[in-house]
Amino acid sequence: MDDLDEDLICAVCQDIFVEPVTLPCGHNYCEQCVNDLKRSLRETEGDDDEDEERTLTRHYTCPLCLSPCDSRVELKKNTVLHNIIEKYQSKKETGIECSVCKGQQKQSAEKVCVNCDEYYCAVHVIPHLENKTLRQHVLLNPVADSSRLCKEHGKALELFCMTDGTALCVYCMLPSEGRHLQGHNVVKLSDSHDTFKEECKVKLDKIKANLSKVQDGLSKLEEKSSASKEGIENMQQEYTKVLARMRLFLGFEEKAWQKRFSVDLVQAGHSMRQKAERMNGLRKRLQEAHEALFQAQNFQDPLMLLQISEAIEWNHAKPTALSKISPLLQSIHQTFAGDDIVLNSSSAHHRLKFNPERTAVWMTDDTGLGSSSVSTEEYYCVMGEVSFTCGIHYWEVDVACVHSWAVGVSYSCQQDSGLCSGLGRSELSWALHYSMDRRQFCAHHDWLQFSFSDTGLPARVGVYLDIESGFLSFYDGVRIEHLYTFYCDLQAPVFPAFSLSVQNTAGASQQMTILNPVSKR
Repeated sequence: MDDLDEDLICAVCQDIFVEPVTLPCGHNYCEQCVNDLKRSLRETEGDDDEDEERTLTRHYTCPLCLSPCDSRVELKKNTVLHNIIEKYQSKKETGIECSVCKGQQKQSAEKVCVNCDEYYCAVHVIPHLENKTLRQHVLLNPVADSSRLCKEHGKALELFCMTDGTALCVYCMLPSEGRHLQGHNVVKLSDSHDTFKEECKVKLDKIKANLSKVQDGLSKLEEKSSASKEGIENMQQEYTKVLARMRLFLGFEEKAWQKRFSVDLVQAGHSMRQKAERMNGLRKRLQEAHEALFQAQNFQDPLMLLQISEAIEWNHAKPTALSKISPLLQSIHQTFAGDDIVLNSSSAHHRLKFNPERTAVWMTDDTGLGSSSVSTEEYYCVMGEVSFTCGIHYWEVDVACVHSWAVGVSYSCQQDSGLCSGLGRSELSWALHYSMDRRQFCAHHDWLQFSFSDTGLPARVGVYLDIESGFLSFYDGVRIEHLYTFYCDLQAPVFPAFSLSVQNTAGASQQMTILNPVSKR
């Protein structure tokens, strides 16, 4: 490095001056380096100085001579030095620049390190000449692309080892570098390029074929999706029309029967008034006859006796025949009359107890540990004895005294032990859970989970199941409010499922009761 190069180096950043300024002591630095010195001074002293005078007399020191410099003095640009640097840079050879130099005026690279893959000027290459570890690196004259040089020998990569997949130079094939001699397939780099090109072409053809298949599959899937969507929309429209007609029909039926019952009430009232008037008339005549009988005890009037017999004869209003009611209303009446459900106690957990009719179940704490010793999310399950395979079914459950419960349907028992903390949490069952602590309902099926708050403590829950249509609905049996509806695809017989939480350990006082048709009357 010549003397001119040393005079153009900033003592702070060790790089060529960028926008040089001169301190009062006469030394030159980059403008940014001086600003960094001022900033470090403010950070050291802090912003909460004791007095204003101290703030106005801040000083920073020159890094070379340690002379104090007033921070208030505005430094001027050294135009002479700036022009010298520009002329010096213009005379230097233009080529590869140092990758470490900062600023816009970068030095030309003197060396390139194959190991670091960096270009260094005469200043920044010094660590590679002095450091013991960095001296091991391979330094070469600058080339446009150092990645094409061998990192061990610094020579051009002209060979390729097909066995290792490594690019080599001619020095890598020397006997002293015998790693790629025995059993390795070493070819020219140009030949390996052609081989790889052919392999890439074959793989590319396979990828194109697979992409074409995937694209065809996506097109077919989109067509099926559109057709399925159209079919569902058409079915929805048809069912909407059917339901609209049913609602209209039920409305007509309701009004018609209300009118019929109103007519029956009017006719019954009119008939009763007529009978009453006739009875009053006969009573008056009987009283007159009674007085006459006192006078003539032997007097007998057959017509009078016949009228009395006819007047006291009373027939109740004839009820409307059930056969006149619409078959649809009969079906609805039979459905909501409910199903007789008997619990299957043989597959239930031993902590579940039942009444003799097996229509009520409750939890017992026969472990002696209390409900606090187990997880509050643990449930015990019992199934109905008879499964449903087709048709419409409805049953109601009394849960007024139950703390936490779940009702629904399942393909089979969750476990032989009767422990079914996952009722509704698999694809084999559907359930509506309720927690009195959280005052919250939660519908469960497989990954589906939907929670919603209650509008009041539920006392009776109705379950409506339509096997063919795939409807499973839950209702508040007291307030006649809809709670939740599952849309199922039932492929096998299902059993009614009932579950109690381990929190319900108060015995029969917290029992779940199935309200069969006899018990609901």
